[in-house]
Amino acid sequence: MNGFGKSFLCPLGLGVSLLSAWASPRADTPPLYDPTRPVMELGRDYAVLQYYTAAPCETRVQLRESNLPATAWRPPNLKKDLWSAPTVREVRGAPGKRLYHRIRLTGLKPGTRYYYRVYDPAYRPTAEERRWGASPPWRREYAFATLAPQGYKTIIRLPVKVLIMPNVVNVQSAYADPANPAPPPPALTPQQIARIKEEYAIAARYFWVNSGMRLWVDFHIFIDDRWQRWGPEPENAQGFYKGLPLSRAYAGVDFAPPGGGAFTILDTKDPLRTNLEPVYEEKPYAGQIEQAFPRRWNPQSRQWEFYNSGGGTLGVDGFPDGIPARSQFLGGGDTAWLVTHEFHHQMESYGAFSLANREDERIVFNHPEPRYRRTNPDGSTSQNAWNTAGRHGEHWNVMAYWDRTLTDVQWLRFYFGEAITVRDADGDGFPDDDPRLPLDEKRFGSDPRKPRTDGQISDLQKAMLSTWAPAPLQNTFVKPAFQSKRPNPRNPDSDGDGIPDGADPYPLYPWTPLIPYMRVQVDGNGDDWDAIPPAGALNQDGRQLIFKHAHDGDAYYALFLVRGEWAHLHVGYDGEGKGIFSGEGTFWLDIRNGEPPTVRVASGKAEGLQWKASRQPDGSAVVEISVPNGGNSPWFWMGGGREIGVSIDLYTASGTGYSVYEPYSLFYCRMMELVGVLPPPADAPAELSAGAATMRFTPTQSNGLVIGAGWRVENDAWVYDEHEESHLRIPNLTATEFDLWVRFEAQQDGILGAFLPTTTEMNAGRDYIVFVGGYLNTRTRLRLFGMEVGDSEVRMTPGVHTLQLSRRNGWVWALFDGKPILWARDPNPQAVVGTLAFIGGYSGKQRVYEIRVRLPR
Repeated sequence: MNGFGKSFLCPLGLGVSLLSAWASPRADTPPLYDPTRPVMELGRDYAVLQYYTAAPCETRVQLRESNLPATAWRPPNLKKDLWSAPTVREVRGAPGKRLYHRIRLTGLKPGTRYYYRVYDPAYRPTAEERRWGASPPWRREYAFATLAPQGYKTIIRLPVKVLIMPNVVNVQSAYADPANPAPPPPALTPQQIARIKEEYAIAARYFWVNSGMRLWVDFHIFIDDRWQRWGPEPENAQGFYKGLPLSRAYAGVDFAPPGGGAFTILDTKDPLRTNLEPVYEEKPYAGQIEQAFPRRWNPQSRQWEFYNSGGGTLGVDGFPDGIPARSQFLGGGDTAWLVTHEFHHQMESYGAFSLANREDERIVFNHPEPRYRRTNPDGSTSQNAWNTAGRHGEHWNVMAYWDRTLTDVQWLRFYFGEAITVRDADGDGFPDDDPRLPLDEKRFGSDPRKPRTDGQISDLQKAMLSTWAPAPLQNTFVKPAFQSKRPNPRNPDSDGDGIPDGADPYPLYPWTPLIPYMRVQVDGNGDDWDAIPPAGALNQDGRQLIFKHAHDGDAYYALFLVRGEWAHLHVGYDGEGKGIFSGEGTFWLDIRNGEPPTVRVASGKAEGLQWKASRQPDGSAVVEISVPNGGNSPWFWMGGGREIGVSIDLYTASGTGYSVYEPYSLFYCRMMELVGVLPPPADAPAELSAGAATMRFTPTQSNGLVIGAGWRVENDAWVYDEHEESHLRIPNLTATEFDLWVRFEAQQDGILGAFLPTTTEMNAGRDYIVFVGGYLNTRTRLRLFGMEVGDSEVRMTPGVHTLQLSRRNGWVWALFDGKPILWARDPNPQAVVGTLAFIGGYSGKQRVYEIRVRLPR
């Protein structure tokens, strides 16, 4: 399920709306409740536990005050049994035996961590539980921290040791031409080292904010700036290249998946020593990261190039044996992303051992996959029982979404690191002025004396309006300025759209999250979009992008207008509102700059997608797309109200990336209701003439026509006066395109139908239907597979009329007296039609004089 102790295979470091599922982070205002979990209530001087035992027994809990787990590794001469210390308390519940236990632990110190074990004499621990502190009759140890004194906040500080090796060189590549070895690479500059450290600070701030400012990942960075060798040393190595020590990160091959290199154990007292053995630390590090920056010589470009990599992570399973959770990756990718993504795998492991490790008690695995259970072709069953895909976008947006589902109590149950208190004078959950922390009120710009600086929402809620994701994935050394939209702590309306942040569904975007009802011609000119407001915009470093979209019930349309230097757009779409990884109505587009620009589906399914692009005189690119409604399209909707989520990233030729919204966040916009009648699309069918018909039926010439019960011939017309349906059918067809034309008269309910061969009950509610004067001569509409679309003012009037139902080029048309009155996208454009029919009944008193049919020859 979690894969702890195994390598996580992660993609390369360059690549690829957070909603009501979130918990509500709070300040240390007691009590904090979490009623369905083991620690169900926390106060300043008490905690309430609940649990079940294997058999009815007394309620007893062991309790010890400490920041040191009893499972922390020590060499044999320093081993201690912390649970036998005289300071360990035993707390007993009410007399008697029971299966369900609830106990209130009182007399605790504010802002303090406690470890506890519950009494369960019938319980038989697993081998792993014994390694994590189980000793019958006591179960394994867990932890919680109490709330801080008034004016403070309890947080978890999690120290992580980081080894950075900036100067690593592939010597063999320098001697690709033995006669002309490559010049030695320059060492990373202090500015570049500072940039790398800033990437770690960005990761720490991201974890800090998205945990509701409960988890401080405190990266302790050690630099081994010696020149080191990646791979073997050639026999002819000389000068600078001769005798370089082999990098500890080199795994014996040029690239060892998934992270590229080897795992070691960092001894912070001697960081230059390559070590594979446990290291005793009085305050043990539970986590470690190793990042080497190997470079190879490219003889074509005559440049030294960094190795790129994904990342590998091993969980914290080895902690009782002195082995921390470890992540390893190389330096040629997006360091902030790799730090965050890979360390999050460590956090998932910490969660498995800190929490109950059940579906609602975990830090969620950050490779999203929906919950499923399916039968394979060989009859076996595969399943993913724990859902890891929610209503979120890619990459940064995944962890921000899921980490916010943890409650304050769950964060305070962390088993690793230490519980500390920080100053929070106004009790808003946002520490005041503490430069050790990833973010405080002073740096954010809010007032530490006011819990609501903007007068509307708490300062903590304000900061959490942003995910604090820095940028779309890209190489650290080409990355532009920090891009997440920052809330304005002193303005109740951060985006200036007139909606207060506390009520605004997108308080950091000034764009209205609505999709207007309007038809657009997808011709690549962009002429139809002037009146439609933007749904997203980017203006940074000389590059501009404007995004607009619309729908007309038949299709969704979008415009991308791009100016300045750019290479491609990465566009993600969610048509079901369930998140980009739901697999339902999701796809990604890759829009490439060229002459003209091109569009392709990079991933997912987008059948029916159409696009046109052009280059404007000013050099800007216009790209228009449409996604049809229904049929083979991944999207379908009726009227308005459907939400469409979109994320847009722009990349330059050098790999620099920019996001229109917060990086990888989906901007969900709702389709507006249909209003008025839109002009018909081009190429409307003409009225079917007698000469163009391939079949013709009259009361005197009806071979091949199936005449239903109740029809009679009277004065050269088929006549039907009953209320129940009865048809005049042309069966046994295999048509994908057709025209069905009828000359008739009726008091109401002139109805034509077309039915699939698989439809056994053919009636006016199935497949392709047009009705004129339905509902007692008050409605004229198309009914396509049960969904009514379109609306015409035409009604049945006395006298003879013609009605035509046509299907072609992905559209369904209705013509009355030779003029188009209704049209809609064909919801099943590839389906074969087996029967055409005129439908009598509904007391319409229909009289049919002639039927014509055109089928492709």
